[in-house]
Amino acid sequence: MTEVLPRIPDAGRLYLKAAGTLTKKPRGEPALPPLEVRVEDVGVDAGHLADYAAICGFDEIEHLPITFPHVMAGALHLHLLTQKRFPFPLLGLVHIRNDIRQHRPLTADTRFSLGARIGEARAVRQGIEFDVMTEATADGETVWSETSTMLHRRPAPKTAAGPRPQAPATPLAEYRSFAAPDDIGRRYAKVGRDYNPIHLAPWTAKLFGFKRHIAHGMWSAARCAAALERELGRPPEALSVQFRQPLFLPGKVALKLLRGDGGIDFSLLSARSDKTHLTGVLR
Repeated sequence: MTEVLPRIPDAGRLYLKAAGTLTKKPRGEPALPPLEVRVEDVGVDAGHLADYAAICGFDEIEHLPITFPHVMAGALHLHLLTQKRFPFPLLGLVHIRNDIRQHRPLTADTRFSLGARIGEARAVRQGIEFDVMTEATADGETVWSETSTMLHRRPAPKTAAGPRPQAPATPLAEYRSFAAPDDIGRRYAKVGRDYNPIHLAPWTAKLFGFKRHIAHGMWSAARCAAALERELGRPPEALSVQFRQPLFLPGKVALKLLRGDGGIDFSLLSARSDKTHLTGVLR
């Protein structure tokens, strides 16, 4: 049964609630409850949109950036992941993939219904993987949809040990470069409504095993989409991203791209090493 809320919840308060989920210790192969939430008649906050566009590098906001409904729905995701019935601790979940479909360009004055639900759990080598599905509907039709794949990490059994699969080599020839400033995690947290401590400061990231704080994956994805949208020359219809290695802050990166029929394949690489932070396709 879908839970209907009167408004989008406050993300900051939900992150305080998330701290209480750290004591959750799932055992065996947990089944995820069929949690679903929806808010009707959601509008775009013009100031929020302008701040988001500026931080992520979008030139104009006549149409919503393809990644913007994700941040509008962020508090709905938190609402689901902090429910008592949800078995995993929220802090510590790893965002590993994102697949967005924009069925038609959305303007800043579009009002829509926004909903999110949790999919089934899957056992993988690194732990337990699951999807969070989000959908925006207007006038009875789906206008935007997203599948975010999350990972609850746990030690792999000895029988699962082996070499990590390598990403296939892609002949990406063109380059764009940009910097990820030391404070981008704190700045993006305000517009992305994502206050996960691993993004905010070195000392908070160390509490979760990182040597220093890392950029939000969805900031990196949006920053790439903003640069590539100019190359595409039109509002995109789809964005698929695979998050591979964390981008420690501050950092410098190189965006490599290959133009294809109707879209662009890309990789975000460290400018100082051979690390690949993410790979993706914008169509």
